[in-house]
Amino acid sequence: MNNRINKLKYFALVACLNAFAAIASAQEATPVNQPGPLTKVPDAFFESTNYLWIFILFIVLAVMMTLSRAIKVLGHEIIKKNDQPEYKQHEVKEQKVTSAWTRLMKMMTRSVPVEQEADVMLDHNYDGIRELDNKLPPWWVWGFYLTIVFAFVYLIHYHVSGTGSLQIEEYNNSMLLAKAEKENRIKNDENFVTEANVKIVSDQMALNEAQGIYVKNCVACHGDAGQGGVGPNLADQFWIHGGGVKNIFKVISEGVPSKGMISWKSQLAPKQIQALSSYILTFQGTNPHDPKEPQGEKWEEPEVAQTSDSTQQAKLN
Repeated sequence: MNNRINKLKYFALVACLNAFAAIASAQEATPVNQPGPLTKVPDAFFESTNYLWIFILFIVLAVMMTLSRAIKVLGHEIIKKNDQPEYKQHEVKEQKVTSAWTRLMKMMTRSVPVEQEADVMLDHNYDGIRELDNKLPPWWVWGFYLTIVFAFVYLIHYHVSGTGSLQIEEYNNSMLLAKAEKENRIKNDENFVTEANVKIVSDQMALNEAQGIYVKNCVACHGDAGQGGVGPNLADQFWIHGGGVKNIFKVISEGVPSKGMISWKSQLAPKQIQALSSYILTFQGTNPHDPKEPQGEKWEEPEVAQTSDSTQQAKLN
């Protein structure tokens, strides 16, 4: 029986050590922010999960000790019932262990023995229920003190010294990081097309696909050659919402509900809208049959307008 109890204690100790080792390895694997010049407290101190693990390990250790104690007492009871000769030796050891265990429990709880409860009984009587004036358990009191220390360190770390990042600062840093990642993705991903980075497509296969999309979805309003109909003329230089590939891409993507133009971004991929915008620009300078009258304002690309202004200035000089 003693061998089994010793083995149980050994396994409990090994389990606790393994749990502590797992927590330590997790802390090493967790990235830690770079400390500031006034940082003295490690970031692990502010991780609430660590305290949860410590609490769980404390409970596991207490359960293991209780089981060990229960098994040992049960073993002694079995020996006693069987009238084994060595019972007296076990009884002496049991008294010593029980005495040590009692001192430990008394130190942890400061509970008053049952035979002395009359000394701490209060005079208050609530429907026959009496109240004991026991002291708070030391483990609870020290846990309360620990929360006060934690609050003090938290206040210094985040609000006095400024070495810790508050929530709004962490949010702003996360937004800046997300913005940088988005810009990097837009720069490196050819399939990620937006109004900001759309360009004119010259690939013939893409333009042929865009022609099929135009015939299927756009001819009814803009005509087979972009001459216009219900929708405006796409072959002249006048645009209601601005010309150029960026403005055309935006109109196709977002639509113009007030004019009956629906949004196509839910039906067409960004690459397809880019190719369709490039295909529509191929109508520029053509002379389609029965063109619709111009609408909007005449559009000139910014680079072309800047070149024209420079040329006129040179002629004046």
